Amino acid sequence: MSGASLFGRLERNADPNSSGRSVYRGEDLQAVVLDHLKRLLNTRAGSAPTVPDYGVAELSDLLHDFPDAAAVMQRAIKTTIAKYEPRLKNVQVRTMENEEQREAMSFFFEITGQVIYPNGERHPVRFTTTVDPSSNVEIT
Repeated sequence: MSGASLFGRLERNADPNSSGRSVYRGEDLQAVVLDHLKRLLNTRAGSAPTVPDYGVAELSDLLHDFPDAAAVMQRAIKTTIAKYEPRLKNVQVRTMENEEQREAMSFFFEITGQVIYPNGERHPVRFTTTVDPSSNVEIT
């Protein structure tokens, strides 16, 4: 199984009747989605040559949008997730403002949605996200 080509594994996973198809249990798919969100939101748009809009804009590029920078980043996160994480549906991104944000010059967001399992089950998820001045994104 591990020696199969990429196309062979993709073909097997695309076949709903395949016994080799990946089936996620419990929190497995949520962990996979979280891991992908970490990579996705820490990738700067334009840095993936084959997919130029994969990722989000550099936070420093948004500084000229103050005081609307948080809303711009919020929309960018939601749009990016909707486009590149199809296992997460009904995505909502909410800005969380607090004193720590103002002092740290960071943005805090809450991402909610539903993880859709291959069998059609939907599980609600909630992630908290911090975007620091260096555009590093931490998701928990």
